[in-house]
Amino acid sequence: MSYKLKSDQGVILADLLAGQVTLMADQLRYSLRIKSQDRTAFTKACGIDLPNKIGQTIIQNDRMVFCVGPDEYILIDNPNLRETLKQKFEQLADKFVFSTTDISHRNIGFKLSGKQAARMINIGCPLDLSLETFPVGKCTRSVFESAEILIFRNKEDEFQLETWRSFAPYMARYFEKFCLENESL
Repeated sequence: MSYKLKSDQGVILADLLAGQVTLMADQLRYSLRIKSQDRTAFTKACGIDLPNKIGQTIIQNDRMVFCVGPDEYILIDNPNLRETLKQKFEQLADKFVFSTTDISHRNIGFKLSGKQAARMINIGCPLDLSLETFPVGKCTRSVFESAEILIFRNKEDEFQLETWRSFAPYMARYFEKFCLENESL
């Protein structure tokens, strides 16, 4: 089996994962907390649309915003916008009580594609990922074995998994094992 190093993120993926598991490009990632009563005004002032409901996602151009709690969001955006967003957040600091934490260095994303994507995730994740239960556009926190993940279904047969960078090699080995055991699928 041959391996390919994804040097810009330091994660090794086996070639057999090609087409099924890929690393998402390095992105700007923020954990954003804001009081639910300030969400609408903050959205208008900041220009970042925030979902209304836990589990919802808003995607605009390169930006994805996941609602993962009553007052908690994960923002994933183009890394070139780091200074622009930082300035926006600084300008709003006097108007709203909110917190932003840059988690770009901590998190990494996998894209899992194809007919077996849900089964591949379910080797380590207990969620029911059927389309009826987990429709396109839904996101949630869960676990993959003992790694915390954020899972998002962006197409019928495509998911994005966000996890801590230190868990990425661990998860890649599980995906590899799945592919080896299911080569005939």
